[in-house]
Amino acid sequence: MSTETAMAPDHSESPSHFDLAALSSDMSESRAAVRAVLETFAPWLADTRQQLHAAIAGTEIEQLARVAHRLRGALSQLRAAQAVALVKKIEAYGKAHPDVCIARDHPLLAELDAELDALAGEVAAQLEALRQSGVS
Repeated sequence: MSTETAMAPDHSESPSHFDLAALSSDMSESRAAVRAVLETFAPWLADTRQQLHAAIAGTEIEQLARVAHRLRGALSQLRAAQAVALVKKIEAYGKAHPDVCIARDHPLLAELDAELDALAGEVAAQLEALRQSGVS
């Protein structure tokens, strides 16, 4: 069984929200390194999402731009293509409307939140699979 097969649960019924195979390749196929990245990413994502929503709630346009930029970078490292595309749309909205913060009820934010929820769930499932397989 290949490393990719051993690490990846069956996602045949649901799309993958990040590219585990690419992350594994970036980490020289080290399951321990993948686990470390995911263990760092999971709480970082939760914190960054709070910062994103706080910036929107406070209509802090510059803070929103900084948080979105950091979020896009981290999501790019995981090859979370759908989430990256949504963050890019939020960044484009900010560039097109430099004096107006995106509204809390904007459809893009709901779509991003749903995608990030799914991503967080997938990361948690991968971490659990790594833990159960004894990767430390």
